[in-house]
Amino acid sequence: MRAVVTVAPQQMELVEEAAPIAGPGEALLRVEAVGLCGSDLHLYLGDHPYVTYPQVQGHEFCGTILAFGEGYSGPLRIGQRVAVEPLVPCGSCYPCRHGRPNCCTRLAVLGAHRRGALAELIAVRTTSLYPVGDLDAELAALVEPVSIGLHAVIRGQVTAEDRVVIFGAGPIGQAVLLAARERGAQVLVVDKLERRLALAHRLGAEVVINASHEDVAAAVLSWTDGDGPAVIFEATGVPAVIRQAVELVASAGRIVIIGLSNQEVSLPVVEFTRKELTVLGSRNNAGIFAQAVELVQRQRAAVRALISHRFPLEETPRALAFALEHPTEAEKVLILVGPAATGQALNQQA
Repeated sequence: MRAVVTVAPQQMELVEEAAPIAGPGEALLRVEAVGLCGSDLHLYLGDHPYVTYPQVQGHEFCGTILAFGEGYSGPLRIGQRVAVEPLVPCGSCYPCRHGRPNCCTRLAVLGAHRRGALAELIAVRTTSLYPVGDLDAELAALVEPVSIGLHAVIRGQVTAEDRVVIFGAGPIGQAVLLAARERGAQVLVVDKLERRLALAHRLGAEVVINASHEDVAAAVLSWTDGDGPAVIFEATGVPAVIRQAVELVASAGRIVIIGLSNQEVSLPVVEFTRKELTVLGSRNNAGIFAQAVELVQRQRAAVRALISHRFPLEETPRALAFALEHPTEAEKVLILVGPAATGQALNQQA
C-alpha cells in the first residue's frame, strides 16, 4: 500500500510498504478521507509538543471496513463506512477512572503519538469505530472536528436561553456554532477574516463582528443589552482574547477555552470572584462521538461548507504547504484517498 510519511520537519515521502494486519480487537480499514487541522501543520513544521519522526499523520478520518481481527463478533460489518475516534486512553489514570478519557494523562492520539491515517490502509481498534449510515466520505471525515465543538458546547452547558459569543471562526469555532444553534442559543461570532464571518452568518450566527476594524466590546455589550454573554467560547488561543473574554462575559457566566497556545495570559484575579466565573477547558470529546455523527447527519450542508480544498493522497505535501502559505483561504483541507478521490474536483476551492 501507499503511505505518506513525515520523516523530518517539512519533509514528507510517499512510500510503498506492507499492508497492516488487523490484530485481536482491531479492524482493517480502507482509508477514504482525512482532514488536516492545525495540529497537523505543527507536526509537519516540527514544533508540535508531541512530534516524533518518522510519523504517519492524520487523525480526522473515515474509512470502510475490509476485515476484522481474529475472534470479532460485534455489530460492525465488512463494507461499512465508519468514522474513527482517534483517541487511545490508558484506562487507568485519574481522568480515565472518572469518565474523562479525553484528557487521559497518558493519552495517545492516532497521527500524533501513534501511526495515523495518511495511508491507504490502517488497523484500528473496533471500539473506536462509529458507523455513519449514508454519510459520504467527506462528511464522515469531519465527525471528529465536529465532536470537539459539540463537546465544548456540552462543557459550557449551553441552553436556548443563552446568548453565546464565539471568538475564532475556524473549523472548530464553526462546529461550536452549529452545536450551540442546535440547542437554540443565539450566537455572535468574532473573527478577523471576512470569509470566515460570512460562513458563520450562513451557518446561523445572528451577528458577526470583524475584530480587525470593529469595536468588539461595544458590539458584544450592545447585543447583550449590557449584560455580557452567558457563555463565551475562546477558539483562538490568543492571550489577549482570553483576557477580553473575562472582561466581557456576564457575571455568573461561563468561559470555555478550546484554543491552544503555549503562551501565558495575565488576568485580574478579582474578576474571578467579582463575577463568580466558571472557566472551563475543553479537550477532544468524552463519550459523545456517536452524538457528533448524528449532528453531522442532521447538518450535512452546513458541515460540507467547512471544506475549502481537496487533494489526493500523493499531493499531501502540497496540501500542507498550501495551508501554511494561504491561511486566509485554507479552512478545512481534505485528503481524499483511493476510490474517494475518483471524480472529485481536487486541488480546487470548494
